[in-house]
Amino acid sequence: MPTTARRSVLGATALAVILVAGTGCSSGSGPAGGGDSEVLESLGVLAEDGSTQQVAYLDVDKAREVGKGYERGLGSVGLPGGVLSGYPPPPWGEALTMTQVDASIDTSSAGRWSGSFDVEAITAELKSNGYRQTGDDETWTNSGRNGLSLRVSKQEILYAVDDEASMAAVTPENGDSLGDKEEYQRVTECLGDVYRADFSSLTSAEPVHLSALGQRAAASTGTTGAKNTEIFCLIAKDEATADRAAENLRSVVAEEAPAFDGTKVTVGKGDRPVVRAVVPDTGAQRPGRLILSDTDLWMAVAPSEF
Repeated sequence: MPTTARRSVLGATALAVILVAGTGCSSGSGPAGGGDSEVLESLGVLAEDGSTQQVAYLDVDKAREVGKGYERGLGSVGLPGGVLSGYPPPPWGEALTMTQVDASIDTSSAGRWSGSFDVEAITAELKSNGYRQTGDDETWTNSGRNGLSLRVSKQEILYAVDDEASMAAVTPENGDSLGDKEEYQRVTECLGDVYRADFSSLTSAEPVHLSALGQRAAASTGTTGAKNTEIFCLIAKDEATADRAAENLRSVVAEEAPAFDGTKVTVGKGDRPVVRAVVPDTGAQRPGRLILSDTDLWMAVAPSEF
């Protein structure tokens, strides 16, 4: 499919990844491990429920530092996603601010914000806005507020939308989280040390089972002209699909020059190989462009391309 067609057909899909508003690859079968990755640990908060939700992880502290190197900051790439970010008006008033948040993991309907929170002030605001504690004495709910449920502690806020039972989305049983799934483990390892990671929906029936985009900061941040590297990783259903995905990515790099100049595409072997594209940004390019503007690499591995 021509690049211009890819852009018109799939632009909305690529942009949706950031709505839930941000190293090496294993090439064989079996879990890649993932070690003590902050991304993987955060994925362990989200229950694997068979849904096809997109997921966004953000190291908010690191994003703040990276943003200092850009005249206009990071924009939406530097902000947590999920329903809490745009809740109008917020039932916690001014008791919860973005400066209190250190890290976040969000889907469009559930997630966790980590940081340092004033529990007394936040819960007082929740009470004044009609929220009440349920039978577990931990969850705050208000059926008149779109079914938003929250659990507030000094170090984290867990939330979910729909009803009280939806808190199961952020309280997974042992071994039943996204972090326990091999696909997320392998893609997380492929991304490496990133301050933002945006995961597509897990779709085992499609040629590409899972893909993700990571933002990696230069070693030195907080300076004018800072550079960012974007890491794009995917798991293919087989070697033929992986080779086709790599070919598609390389074609986009060539066709769209100089947009993706310097990009390196590698492809693994074995059962469900990992394909990786490392895309350097210049100091003038804001992080997240592969989601927000230069979306052709995402589009090159859409189901219609295989």
